[in-house]
Amino acid sequence: MEITVREGSAEPLVSVVAVSGEMDIGPSGVDRFHQVLDGLVEGGDRRIVLDLSQASYVVSRGFGQMLVALARLRTRDGDLRAAGAQGAVWAAASAVGLDNIIKFYGTVEEALASFAEEAGRG
Repeated sequence: MEITVREGSAEPLVSVVAVSGEMDIGPSGVDRFHQVLDGLVEGGDRRIVLDLSQASYVVSRGFGQMLVALARLRTRDGDLRAAGAQGAVWAAASAVGLDNIIKFYGTVEEALASFAEEAGRG
């Protein structure tokens, strides 16, 4: 699994966390994912988009880490959104009802636009 983080430069500031490959149990998988999300939240990020378009598998603990990050962001008036989930990743996320808690978008651009629309209304 690879994770890349792209910090936003336009208002509202949104960080994009791209996950590629298989997110499994262990230090290079879900543990690394947790470290990245935790670092962003602790660093003051309030808006995160997870780009799952290149993820082929996400272990259930990975979904759990998404929920932990979401809860922490919401206590700071922030949010976490997901984009590009497909195949086994989308099937697993929707099977456990994650799509009822986290907003999923077809593309990163759509997820970023949703934050911009909300900022325009605020």
